Amino acid sequence: MSEQGQSLIERIDLGDGLRLVYQEPKEYIRFYSIYYGQKYADYYFRRSSATLIEIASIFDCGYFIMKDENVIGGVFLKPNFMSDLFVVPPYDDYEGLVHRLLNHLKKISKSEEKIIIREIVEEHVPNYEQQECQVQEVNYWMIRPTQSMMAILPEGYKSKAVISEDINDIACLIMKSYKANPVYKQIAAKEDYIQHVKEFIENHKTNTIMDECSRVIVDNSTNNIVGVCLHMEFEDYPLIMSLAVNPEHQHKGLGRFLLTHSINISSKEYPATRLAVLKDNTAIKLYEDLGFIRNKSITDMYVV
Repeated sequence: MSEQGQSLIERIDLGDGLRLVYQEPKEYIRFYSIYYGQKYADYYFRRSSATLIEIASIFDCGYFIMKDENVIGGVFLKPNFMSDLFVVPPYDDYEGLVHRLLNHLKKISKSEEKIIIREIVEEHVPNYEQQECQVQEVNYWMIRPTQSMMAILPEGYKSKAVISEDINDIACLIMKSYKANPVYKQIAAKEDYIQHVKEFIENHKTNTIMDECSRVIVDNSTNNIVGVCLHMEFEDYPLIMSLAVNPEHQHKGLGRFLLTHSINISSKEYPATRLAVLKDNTAIKLYEDLGFIRNKSITDMYVV
């Protein structure tokens, strides 16, 4: 048992015969993979068993919700954090569980820190709003088939591979792009974006297709990096990690080039490609113009 698991092993009384019982990830996954993973897989355009096992192991705070001796639901829960609440038929009082779990969460959480509720599927957002939870971020997953297609780079620019020497410039570009986009309410520290680019180089550049899909765009007149697209393989499909264009070089076709190049290169080995995007991001129009479809929204919220 993990150290975190040791601290969660106790049973927690929620009242009216309901209690939380900690489960090791390998046990938790049996119910979680069906009643959350399978039920809501289309929200993510896929959620493989391997990914669900990884999530359960990383969080390692999965509880069965018990009524008498029956499992009626499950949830990831620890101080200041809750995610992926599900119910097991025929039990159907999701709203009641939200109320009880949030009351418990408030008791065990640090008052000076936000209580974050992650990845709430669209149909359940009203249950949390009724408990005075506020929206922090809304995302869509988007997908389209790959295909052989022409990627046209506008004049005055060149495209090249991502290399270690460009890590700092790429991180600065991502920060600048996000800061200029009002949809990004929170901007991470530069060190976080540097680590993000390093992750691509260390973990995904070794995949030939992901390396070919990932590009930086350089302005010929200044030799500055003004665009970037980083990829990873996730659940056996390409997933765009980051797509950013310098605000001063937007609306010139650079984003379209990066995406069409990605779709074209991915088609060598993969049937589809995916990305995640914040709600109200104007880039959604470009993605849909290029044939991506979006699913229902997934929301992160916090307790006031």
